[in-house]
Amino acid sequence: MPRRSVFPLAVVAAIWAASIAIVAQRARGPGAVTLAIELPDNPAAGARLFMEKRCVRCHALDPDEPRIGPDLSRMQFKGSVLDFAGALWNHAPMMREKMADLKIQPPELTSRELADLLAFLTAYRYYLTELGQPGNPVAGKRLFDAKGCSSCHGDRAAWEKPGPSLDRYRGRFSAIYLAQAMWNHGPEMADLMRRRGVPWPTFAGREMGDLLAYLQAGNSAAALNERVYFEPGSPRRGQTLFAEKRCSTCHAIAGTGGRRGPDLGAGGRELVRSVSEIAGLMWNHNREMAAAQRRGGIARVTFSGQEMADIISYLYFVNYANVTGVPARGRRLFADKCSTCHSVGGGRRAGPDLRAIPQVDNPIALFANMWNHAQGMEQEARKRGQTWPRLEPGDAADLAAFLLPSR
Repeated sequence: MPRRSVFPLAVVAAIWAASIAIVAQRARGPGAVTLAIELPDNPAAGARLFMEKRCVRCHALDPDEPRIGPDLSRMQFKGSVLDFAGALWNHAPMMREKMADLKIQPPELTSRELADLLAFLTAYRYYLTELGQPGNPVAGKRLFDAKGCSSCHGDRAAWEKPGPSLDRYRGRFSAIYLAQAMWNHGPEMADLMRRRGVPWPTFAGREMGDLLAYLQAGNSAAALNERVYFEPGSPRRGQTLFAEKRCSTCHAIAGTGGRRGPDLGAGGRELVRSVSEIAGLMWNHNREMAAAQRRGGIARVTFSGQEMADIISYLYFVNYANVTGVPARGRRLFADKCSTCHSVGGGRRAGPDLRAIPQVDNPIALFANMWNHAQGMEQEARKRGQTWPRLEPGDAADLAAFLLPSR
C-alpha cells in the first residue's frame, strides 16, 4: 500500500479551490537574465497561510461561498510567478482599504511565507483541475473497452485473460498510484499488445483521468465509500529525482540537459495541466522513451512510493523557477515609477536605497518587503500627489533583475 497524504480528498478539494493558474513565461529577448526563484518543497504549505493570514475573510475557499474579494478559484492568471507578485502589489491599496473597513490588521509576510502563498496559488490547474473536475468512471469504462484494455484485463473471474485482474486496485489507490503502475508495466504491456495485435492506446484531454476514475471505482458500496487520498507531490524532490533517474540525459530544462527528447523547461503551457493529463502525456510516449533508453544504454526508469507524484509535480512546476528579467528594462521602470522616493547605490531619498535593504536577497523577498511597506508608501505617494505605481506583465521580473543584479 503506498504512503497516503495527510489530506483527505474532500479537504484538499476545498483548500485548492482558492487558487490562480500561473503559467510560465517565455524567454524575454536580448539581455534577459534568469532570476533566482526556488522550487517549492510543499505547495500545500501556503493553504495554511491562506487561512492564518486571514486571506479567507475576503477570498472564498469554496466557489459557493460569498466573499468581498474575487473568487480566486474562477480566475486564470496568465504570467510568471513574479507577475502574480506584481498583481498583489497593484491591488495593495484597495486590499488594505477593505481590511481597514473590516478592522483586519494587514498581514506581514516574510519571504518564505510569500513564497509559500505564491506556490499555493500557482498550483491551481495541478490540483483544482484534478480535484474540482474528477474523472468520469462511466466514460472511463467506455475507454477501457475502446482502447483495448479489456482484451487483456478483467475481473478475477476472467482467468483466461493474459493481464492481471484489476480488482485489487479498485477503491483503494489514488489516481497517481495507478498512473505509476501503468508506467512501470509499460514495456511488458507493449510486448503483449504486439503479440496480440492490439494497437498502443494513447490518451488526449481528460481521457486518462476518466480511465483512472474507472479503475479507482470500487465494486461494492463499502469500497465506494472508502476515502481516496491524493498525493500532492514535492516539486523539489521531483527535481532531484529527475536527475537521479537520468531523465536529464534525454530532456533539457531551459536549455540545460540532453537533446534526445523535448526541452521540458522551454516555457509555454504544455505541462500546465492536471496530474492525469501529464500522466497521459508520459504514457503516450512510454514506448518511444523506453526505446531511446535502450539505445542509449540507460536502465529502464520506474517509480515507487511517492516518486511519480514528485516527478509529475516537478514537471508541472518546471517553469516556476525559470523566470527571466531584462535589467535594462528594469532600470527604465525604476526611473519612471520608483526613483522619486528611492535610490539605488547611494543618494538621499524619502525611501531607502533599494539595493541596500537587509535580507532582500531574492525576488520574492523584494516583493514581500514591498507588500509589508505598502501602507507607508501609499501615504507618501498621496502626500506627493502621485498615483500608485502599477506593474504590467513582465515589469516585476525586469525590476527584480535590475535591483538584484548579483543575487
